[in-house]
Amino acid sequence: MFSIESFIHSFNTETNICLHLYNKMPSGALDYRPTLGQRSTAELLRYLSYGPYNGTCRILAGDWKSGRPTNEVTKDMSASDFPRNMRWQAVEIARLLRAADPVSLERDTLTMPWGETLKKGEAMVNCPLKWVVGYRMQLFLYLKAAGASDLATKDLWFNPKEG
Repeated sequence: MFSIESFIHSFNTETNICLHLYNKMPSGALDYRPTLGQRSTAELLRYLSYGPYNGTCRILAGDWKSGRPTNEVTKDMSASDFPRNMRWQAVEIARLLRAADPVSLERDTLTMPWGETLKKGEAMVNCPLKWVVGYRMQLFLYLKAAGASDLATKDLWFNPKEG
């Protein structure tokens, strides 16, 4: 069984890895963009530091349209705010989940914007948790492509807070 505390531990691990990667960012990496039309590293950091929280709020509310879009909320965020915002997001998601009704997470459903209907607890894993994992991988790849040649597999998977 995947408990609320297991989710929080997993999310915190991902947060720590993201912060570790941020601290390995080479000079000039914020402007890196693989191709026109894709996010820059700075835009990725903005999304990563608020998108999962936003998704959590929408899932728990049972309304995917609640709140403001992540891009709107973070448009003026400086990259130097990333560590603080990531830590805030982890604390807030933990607070929201601990306050949530476990029965609601197990039984209540939400229709996602793409039409899939999920139980709220399942949606928490399939969206905010998977997002932070996926965007952590994207950050790793962006940093490697932008010149962080010292990054290794361990940097992508190992929680520096537990080592």
